[in-house]
Amino acid sequence: MTFVALGFFAFLNAEPKEPPSSISFVEGGVTKTFYRNPNLVAEYVDLKQISNNQQIDPGKQGIKSGWNIRPPGKILFPKSSKSATTSKVTEVYSTAVGMGPNIVLPGILIITFSSDQSPTSLDRIANKYGIQILNQLSPRLVSFQTEPGYVSIEKANAIRSESNVIEAYPDIAVEKSLK
Repeated sequence: MTFVALGFFAFLNAEPKEPPSSISFVEGGVTKTFYRNPNLVAEYVDLKQISNNQQIDPGKQGIKSGWNIRPPGKILFPKSSKSATTSKVTEVYSTAVGMGPNIVLPGILIITFSSDQSPTSLDRIANKYGIQILNQLSPRLVSFQTEPGYVSIEKANAIRSESNVIEAYPDIAVEKSLK
């Protein structure tokens, strides 16, 4: 009976979690809180997808490379069996409940260390938290790549517990609005 129960709990933990309705993290000593907009998702589109699809469908001219915000279920580009590109789709947040600019968490973590970091110590952090080194901006400031969305905040908050970490927070992308 114990074996069956353990297998059942392992299966429950494998299920993807529903994104939280609000997320918080500390950047520069200031706690920032964002609120999920369940009526929108963000889809990452690379330059290759745009050029291929705009030749086929000129109506896709408004789509830009990078993060595009759309309603859930509305597909920017139809999936083709020949396409090796898988879309990254993540939740959208704003600065207040139901208002404010649309914010996407692209999955980039910015980490400030208390001392210079060696490649070995950076690899240890990367392996421990399942992230990849993106850029070493200085011996103490490093960016890492992880999954987009709330997962990046969860990882940043966990990494802050490391003894040699001063600050860890996700990079954010704010939707530009034309005026």
